[in-house]
Amino acid sequence: MSIQVCRDPSDAVALYLPQRLYLKSFAKLNISVQLPTHKVHGKSISNWDLMEKLRKMIQPDSFSVLKVTKHSSEVIRFEAELENREKLDRVSSRLEDRIVQLNDYPDPLKVKVTEAKSDFPSRHVWDSFFRDATDMDEMKPGERPDTVHIANLPIRWFVHERDLNEDSPPSENLFKKVFEKFGAIRQVDVPAADPFRMQMKSSMRGITVPPQDSQVYFEGYIQFSEYVSFVRCMDALRGRKLLRKRDDIAEWCNIHVDFDKSKHMTDAAVKRRSIVRERLVARQNAKEEEERKEKERISKREAKERQKYERTELEKLEKMREREERRKKKQLAKLMERDNVDLNSRVAEERRKLLKEQKKLQAIRLLEELFKRIELRPDLRPNGQKPERYYAAGERSARARIVDRLKQQQEDVLDAQRNYLKSALDGRIVIRSALETKKPKRNSSLSSDSSMEEARHKRIKSERLTTPERDMHYKGETLNIYIKMFFAEWVLCYVTLYIFTWWPKYEKRT
Repeated sequence: MSIQVCRDPSDAVALYLPQRLYLKSFAKLNISVQLPTHKVHGKSISNWDLMEKLRKMIQPDSFSVLKVTKHSSEVIRFEAELENREKLDRVSSRLEDRIVQLNDYPDPLKVKVTEAKSDFPSRHVWDSFFRDATDMDEMKPGERPDTVHIANLPIRWFVHERDLNEDSPPSENLFKKVFEKFGAIRQVDVPAADPFRMQMKSSMRGITVPPQDSQVYFEGYIQFSEYVSFVRCMDALRGRKLLRKRDDIAEWCNIHVDFDKSKHMTDAAVKRRSIVRERLVARQNAKEEEERKEKERISKREAKERQKYERTELEKLEKMREREERRKKKQLAKLMERDNVDLNSRVAEERRKLLKEQKKLQAIRLLEELFKRIELRPDLRPNGQKPERYYAAGERSARARIVDRLKQQQEDVLDAQRNYLKSALDGRIVIRSALETKKPKRNSSLSSDSSMEEARHKRIKSERLTTPERDMHYKGETLNIYIKMFFAEWVLCYVTLYIFTWWPKYEKRT
C-alpha cells in the first residue's frame, strides 16, 4: 500500500502527462516452501534466510516486494511482486521445484511457484451483481455499472504545483481531468476534498480509507456517462499500478479499484449530500457570525474597560499633581515664614536703589555737560586769554577721564541694580504663581483629552513683568519720588552754574 521506488518504468503507459501520471503493469507471485513432515528438535527455520535464498535464485532479476503471508508447521508462503510482467515466466522457471538447503537445517526444502490470483473484478462479476440486486434500477445512474471506486490514491499526486503544501486536499477538478481519458464523465466525488464530509452520517460519507492513512491517501468515485467508458476504465486499470515520474526518480503505488456497490453516486444520494452540506455551511456561517459578534462584544467591553482604566489613571495623576502642588505651596509658605522673606519690601528697596543710581548718573551727565559749556563761554576768558589753571590741555583731558570713569562706574552700578530688581520681580512672580494657583474645575464627564489639556494649561496663573515706569503710573509714592528727584536736580544745576559763573570773578577780585 505504501509508495515505492520503481527501478524499471520502461513499460509505463501515460495516463495524464501534466501531472506525470502513468499506469504500469506488474506481476504477483505466490511462493510456497514445503516443510518436512517430521520435526527436527532444536532447529528452527529463519524466514530471512529463506528470502535471501529465493532472491539469489532469480538473479539477475529481482523482486520489488517479497513478504511472508503464512508460516505454519507445514508450509511457509511468500508473496512476491515483479516490476515487469515479462519477467514472470523466467522467474517462475527459476523457482519452480527448486530445492533450498539451509545451513542450520539438515532437510532440503522444496519450492513451489504460482501466479497470484487477482482480486480485480471482472465483467461477469459486476454484470451478475447488478442483475441479481433487487434494489437496483439499471435505468438510473448510480444503480448500474457506471461508477468506478478507486482507493489508495496519493494526495500529493493530485494537487496542483501552485497549491502544494502539507494540508492541501486533493483537487476534484484535477481528479476528473485525469480519468476523462476513458470517456465522458457525468460527475465525480472526492470525499477528502469536502470539508464537511466528516460531519455527515457514516452511510453518506463514502469513506473507506482508514483514518491513519487519510493524511497520505484518498479515494474517489468516477461516474461515466456511458457503459463503454466504464468498461474501458476498468480494463485499463486491471493489473496496473499508478506511477508518477519525477526529474530523477519514478514512484509507484498499488491502487484498489472496484465498481460502486453502495449507490453512492445516485441522484438521490448526491442531492441528499448537497442538502446536508448546505445545512452544515449555514450552521458554520451562523457559528462564525456568532463568534464574530462575540469577538466584537469582547473587544467593545475591553475598550470600555480600557477607557475606564485610563480615566481612573488620569484622575489619579490629576489628584497626585494637585497634592504635589499643594505640598509645594505649603513648603514655599513655610520657607517664607521661616526665613522671614518679604519680597514686596525687597522689591521696593531695590526700586529705590535703582532710582537713586539713576539720579546719580543723571547728575554726572549734567555736570559733564556744564563743564563743556563753561569752557566755551567767552566771558570766562579775560583779555582773550585762557587761564592756565583751568584751560591747560593736561587738566582738561584728566578731568574728562575722571568724568568718564565716574560715569562708567555709575552706569555699571545702575545695570547691576536693574538686574537685582528684575531678579526680585521674577522671584515674586514665581512665588505668586505657586501660591495663587487656582484649583481647576473638575469635569464630571471627562469625555475628551482636549478639554483636559486646556484645563491643564490654564491652571497656572501668569503674571506680567512689571517695570518701574508702569509701577510709577499706578503708585503715587513713586511719582512723588520722581518729582522730588527732578526738583533736586534742578536745584543742583542752578547751584553748580552759579558756582562756575561767579567763582572766577571772585578769585580774580581776591
